[in-house]
Amino acid sequence: MSHVFEGLATVAVIARYEGRPPAELTTLECPVRLSKIAPDRTRVELAHFLEGPKDANMLRVILPDGLMVQGLIVGGSNQPLGGWLLIDVESGELGFAPPVNGAESNEGQHG
Repeated sequence: MSHVFEGLATVAVIARYEGRPPAELTTLECPVRLSKIAPDRTRVELAHFLEGPKDANMLRVILPDGLMVQGLIVGGSNQPLGGWLLIDVESGELGFAPPVNGAESNEGQHG
């Protein structure tokens, strides 16, 4: 399992249920390590307990470069000294995207 990202990120813990207004708690500069373990599943390792609304069922992680991964929480362990969460990434909307490198190399090309 290779790490996709390790460092500080913005992490939102979300409780979203039909018929109820969503509740969300965001932690800025949260130390995380992200690993993509399947095309639609990501493991988020936590350095400390992650605060959030009761019955949270979604997680959103925004990386410093603006990339975002979000999905339903399908497993994990949130402990005082850290833990991990597994999320099923919402396909078609969000996920890891490759960084934009060499944007100038496309100049002058016509498609």
